[in-house]
Amino acid sequence: GMLAAAVLQTASTALPVRRPIAPIPRPDAASFAPAEIARGRILAAAGDCAVCHTAPGEVANTGGRALDTPFGQIITTNLTPDVETGIGGWSYAAFARAMREGISRDGRHLYPAFPYTSFARVSDADLRALYAYLMVQPAVARAVPATKLAFPYNLRPTMAAWNTLFHDPTPYRADPSRSDEWNRGAYLVDGLGHCSACHTPRNILGAEKSGSAYLAGGEADGWIAPPLGLMSRAPVPWSVEAMVRYLRHGHDDAHGPALGPMAPVIEEMHALPDADVRAIAVYLTEDASRAAGPAPDAAAVSA
Repeated sequence: GMLAAAVLQTASTALPVRRPIAPIPRPDAASFAPAEIARGRILAAAGDCAVCHTAPGEVANTGGRALDTPFGQIITTNLTPDVETGIGGWSYAAFARAMREGISRDGRHLYPAFPYTSFARVSDADLRALYAYLMVQPAVARAVPATKLAFPYNLRPTMAAWNTLFHDPTPYRADPSRSDEWNRGAYLVDGLGHCSACHTPRNILGAEKSGSAYLAGGEADGWIAPPLGLMSRAPVPWSVEAMVRYLRHGHDDAHGPALGPMAPVIEEMHALPDADVRAIAVYLTEDASRAAGPAPDAAAVSA
């Protein structure tokens, strides 16, 4: 692991430095359409923003939650539109760059515990709606501790080389051979839902494995994240109806309750319309070709 990290650090010195994007005054809430804000609220729930960006006992999205990783502890940031301690000074361009490329407004590389490798799939219209929603929330001034990883993982420029090796920033493209419902499910699962972030194993450098390892099971907060879809080892195969019940209510008689890190995800999914929940269930249960990962045509290949 140390040797691989050293190679990344050496390679990163040959890659261009990312520039800061100038801060802006906090956008006026009246500049966003109510319908766009409403859609952004649903998208924020689909992306589980508050699950990771809320510390126990703190105001939603004010950051400070500690995420344990094999490389050290990462502290989540304040997502409220406070100009000094949150993202209130971020333009849409800065927000979109962070979501798609993993680059903060100030030019620093973000660690992939923030799943920009999945968020890159999200459409521009949906990113704009999510930005609108976040920018009209109450601004809460809360500075959080900086993430401090052990050497050499604390050298953020190594992420430039990591991205070159493992990050595909291609937005999602619908697979015309599949139904609209399947494509909607694929878009949500592989994009904002970032299911693979927990349910796919990672390599020695923390990148999600691809191919047959896609959704083959991973780890989250010390819990085993079980395989999904055809990779599932559940004694009773998942049906679309069973998956809908589980995602909507957090329980299915044949598969049990949602526990550990999955429980708050289910809570967030209450905001999703029934059609989206069913689309997710269809994508996770119906396609016999998904044992090898997303279809190449869909441009949703896991990084």
